[in-house]
Amino acid sequence: MRQVVEAASALDDKDFLAVVRAVVERRPSLSVLLSVVDIAAASLEPNRVEDADEDTITDAEEVELPDTVVEVDEIIDVPVVLATDPRIPEPDYTEGGVPTFDRVREKIEGRFGTSTGSAELAHESPAGKTVDEQWDERQKAAKAKLEEIRRSMGK
Repeated sequence: MRQVVEAASALDDKDFLAVVRAVVERRPSLSVLLSVVDIAAASLEPNRVEDADEDTITDAEEVELPDTVVEVDEIIDVPVVLATDPRIPEPDYTEGGVPTFDRVREKIEGRFGTSTGSAELAHESPAGKTVDEQWDERQKAAKAKLEEIRRSMGK
């Protein structure tokens, strides 16, 4: 499989599309892929040949397949699922370029969640636990010192 990918990667776009077309034409279940190949081929600049005698430009009619042949150990047959109802996502900004209320709310909630999660993770880390232990020790020492001062003033 790796050899097939390496060989296909070495091809230019037109040759690659010609190889895919040759493979897909023999498989009716991949007719959608064939239409995608046609669209991709049409989007490429047509292969033009300039006739030196007449100064006219004509489209090349045939694309030859490369001479490289690679054997494949297994053929992966994957079903093609077509989207029946393509949906366009709601825009996050108004026509004037102002973010919508929902966009702002989602961004604030995302930042709040991130900061809360970061604080919780920091508190649960070994370094965070050490800081908490140090704080507790200082609180106990402060209470003990306060009790000592109160006892000494009462005597």
